[in-house]
Amino acid sequence: MKNRWNEGICVYGAGVLLRHLGALEKEQEGVRSGSPDIEYIHRMRVASRRLRAALPLFVGCLPKRKAELWLKDIRRITRALGAARDVDVQIDALAKYARKQEDSTQGPGLTRLLLRLGQQRAALQEPLEKAIARLESDNTVPDLRVVLEPLAAQSEQVYAFTPQLYRHAFQHITGRLDDFLGYAEIVHQPEKVAELHEMRIAAKWLRYTMENFAPLYGGELKDWLNPVREMQEQLGDIHDCDVWGVFLPQFMEEERERMLAYLGHIKSYHRLVLGFQGFLVERQTMRDRRYAEFRAYWDSQLEQDLWAGLRKQIGLPITLTPNWPPPAPSE
Repeated sequence: MKNRWNEGICVYGAGVLLRHLGALEKEQEGVRSGSPDIEYIHRMRVASRRLRAALPLFVGCLPKRKAELWLKDIRRITRALGAARDVDVQIDALAKYARKQEDSTQGPGLTRLLLRLGQQRAALQEPLEKAIARLESDNTVPDLRVVLEPLAAQSEQVYAFTPQLYRHAFQHITGRLDDFLGYAEIVHQPEKVAELHEMRIAAKWLRYTMENFAPLYGGELKDWLNPVREMQEQLGDIHDCDVWGVFLPQFMEEERERMLAYLGHIKSYHRLVLGFQGFLVERQTMRDRRYAEFRAYWDSQLEQDLWAGLRKQIGLPITLTPNWPPPAPSE
């Protein structure tokens, strides 16, 4: 930190990063134990993603070489958590559908699909535990704390909420906003599966960046955070359905080949297909519904000129103090 303006950014950033570290640590034991409560993995994954999003914002406050290693470790644990969480979400969606299903002919197929997903999820537990062990053996969390806690402890002596910090926030939020709005032209193109998925990721990074800087603006960012969160969830549901659209046809063919290899025939395969196809139709219907909701919501926010309002709000503290900071005194 070469000057007191950057010091304020680092003191603020240390508080943000420590909050995410605490959330990550809180869920580690529940994930490692293989608890049947899938929310442990969900919460730890979210914490790791928030930490991953925040580290680049304040990387200038950290030792360069160590920061690169820490970010690599966080990416690794996020991937492992993501793989397990994705299958947990699939199992949960399928189980809810099966419980509501009144057509008994779909039962065998749904049971088989749940069995295979359960096997897939069980196979992911060991790599997940290894990723957590690697995070611990690398001392990533303790080493980060050693750097961050002394910075955070200066919060009583260092005034962090400087225009320098507001400019830092403005730069990063608008950068993420521009990335998100770069997908505007595909919103009305439901066939753009890959691009809609990328737009969801852009919405996630925008949301996390806004949340990391939200304390600077009191409660003023909620009018933009809520719509971004809503669109992220809508796009997430669309993506989940798109994943099923690719996964289920492949799964059906693999199950057919597996049955032929083990039994030498596929006489009972038709009993399974009804469940596979029934759930696939339900996912396609869900996809159409969520896409229509997303498109309508997007259009409604455009009518309210939502994004121009966000730029104005986060730029206001800068425009109010255009000549700050004052020049350094001459010696």
